[in-house]
Amino acid sequence: MRSLRTVGAVALAVVAVTSSASAQRARRAPSSSSSSSSTSTLWEIGADAGLGFTLAVPSGDRKVTSLSVPLQSIRAGFFINQDWSLEPSLGYSYTKIEGVDGISLLQLGFAGLYHLTPDRTHRQVYVRPFLGFLSASSGGNSNSDEQLGVGVGMKWPKLNGRMAWRGEVNIDHTFDAEVTALNLLFGISFFTR
Repeated sequence: MRSLRTVGAVALAVVAVTSSASAQRARRAPSSSSSSSSTSTLWEIGADAGLGFTLAVPSGDRKVTSLSVPLQSIRAGFFINQDWSLEPSLGYSYTKIEGVDGISLLQLGFAGLYHLTPDRTHRQVYVRPFLGFLSASSGGNSNSDEQLGVGVGMKWPKLNGRMAWRGEVNIDHTFDAEVTALNLLFGISFFTR
């Protein structure tokens, strides 16, 4: 429960910071309807590799370190304006250990990225609150769970903003499993224009 409060407090702090930064930017820069309509057709398509460490697990369970290379998930971000993009993601993994039934894990995620700088031809720091839905199956049994987290990352543009490297550190909490994890992601993104 303590880790859930920590994730909730971090998410609340992120919302407060991003709201304040957005309000300051709105006061400084005049609004332009042409810039907001031109960004509405912008998509960011990408994939991530990941490294995860469990921080808190129920008593009796073991802490886990996971490495997902070259691909942990694929994502498609749709920019609703220069500051915000909505980003669904999908990940699938299958683990087989000799003598044990294989374990399939399907992960569907939804995130909102707030970019602290709107110009994607320069380095962009972003904040990413996210929600995940997990489905695990093994030997005819299946379980589902929900996940809530927040991440902070940076995009390094290449090719005049048509491509970017992306790095992120995030923390998430999986509710029914009562697991809190610290994750490092590194990925690549391509932009539609």
